[in-house]
Amino acid sequence: MSKQEAHEEPSDDTISLADSVQSIPRPIPIKSNKFVKTCHAIGRPFRTPPSFHKFGELPVEIRLSIWEAAMLPRVHELHPCSKLYNERMTFRSNSSRAPSIFHVNAESRSIAMKNYELFDYRPPGMPNGKGILRFYFNPKMDTLLLNSLMGLFIMFMLLEDDDDDYHVMGGLGVMKGWKYVAFDSQRAELVSLLSGVAGHAPQPRFKILFPALKQLIIAFDYNHKGKTRFRTSVWPGENGTRLLDIDIPPTINSDRIESARELVNMNETIFGPMREYLESDYKEEAGGVPDIAIAKVKRKKFIRGDLRYAFRKTCSFVGLKPRGVFRRL
Repeated sequence: MSKQEAHEEPSDDTISLADSVQSIPRPIPIKSNKFVKTCHAIGRPFRTPPSFHKFGELPVEIRLSIWEAAMLPRVHELHPCSKLYNERMTFRSNSSRAPSIFHVNAESRSIAMKNYELFDYRPPGMPNGKGILRFYFNPKMDTLLLNSLMGLFIMFMLLEDDDDDYHVMGGLGVMKGWKYVAFDSQRAELVSLLSGVAGHAPQPRFKILFPALKQLIIAFDYNHKGKTRFRTSVWPGENGTRLLDIDIPPTINSDRIESARELVNMNETIFGPMREYLESDYKEEAGGVPDIAIAKVKRKKFIRGDLRYAFRKTCSFVGLKPRGVFRRL
């Protein structure tokens, strides 16, 4: 091949690289929406997860103190999570989710494992699924609220004479580790009415059922709407129960004379007998006699409980029996 043929230009049927690039059409310009820009600008701070990168550089003592301060007191209200009045009665806590301190890192989890205990009870000799579903609780700050159906079971357990017959009365057994127990005022009044004089049978046996008890709280769960109290006590919301300390028992009547009468009546029927029972049962304990406190039950709004109550009320009114998964509602 000659040098002249080598330097010849390419034929017309070939397309150069520059021509191919110029032949690509330009993208159609789209005018940005101001509303979309505003939404992205407003939501950007919320999408960015909060972080504190210097936390790992803090001294170990300060980090451990922060983890301990992150543990908050909770109220565990037990309620049935299966069909009522059958052989597979199961209860769960409305604060059954493990605290967030368990899921941060290994250091926080080690602190949580030192302070929390796993409450898991399966009655011996009873069918599977009957008992209390396990959950973590902090004995130093958490409170067990006995209300509704669980309160009735505990009331019968306190008045049971046979020590070996606990599995018959609901299969609850001993509530180990609980130092703070809140008892519904109506159930406490029934216990005092059904019991004898302190030191004589029938005697409520708080020590057998709650060996580590430090404080017995009489909880007043008064609500003008009976259906609201029913649905919250049967199926309370997750972490939706609180106990507010009060100095004197709440009274429905605002008249001073009537309030004084109710206060005296409650002292004679609830507080006085309960104090005598605790003194008679824990007088030989090294930790001393448990204290008695008064609190008011406070619940936040729970839409799921309202829907469940409306569903059950409608089925009862129409005469329908739920089937399948709806039987759990």
